[in-house]
Amino acid sequence: MSQQAFVPPAGHRYPPMSPPPAGLPVGGLPPAPGYGGYAPPPPRKSSAGKVIGIVAGVFAALIAGIFVLVMVFGTVTVTDRQVEQEIADQFGLTASQVSCPSSLEGTVGARMTCTATEGGTPTPVLVEVTGVDGTTVNFTMTPQ
Repeated sequence: MSQQAFVPPAGHRYPPMSPPPAGLPVGGLPPAPGYGGYAPPPPRKSSAGKVIGIVAGVFAALIAGIFVLVMVFGTVTVTDRQVEQEIADQFGLTASQVSCPSSLEGTVGARMTCTATEGGTPTPVLVEVTGVDGTTVNFTMTPQ
């Protein structure tokens, strides 16, 4: 018996590869990692840091929102300079002749006593809040 040499089909330089042994993929085993093969997948990172960051951000936003609401809808006040000017206008004095100890809180029933000086004589003036409408504070001024 004579053996015949394998002749590759036209257009091929090399003969086709023989099939792999049973159980192995075509082309053989994949190369081992670190030896020119595939890089190992990156380790999974914990998502705990992201969750903590999101919770902290939401908490900070809530605190800022509450602060803004208190500033916008908080108690209205009338400065001592504004009260002094109102007393001066009411009694025909100049603002420099009137002195108030502090700002007037815009709460119905809030009181303070200012001093109006005319002709060298000081007169106490009781200032009392009678109503609050939005940012407008209504008050009475009564000499004592």
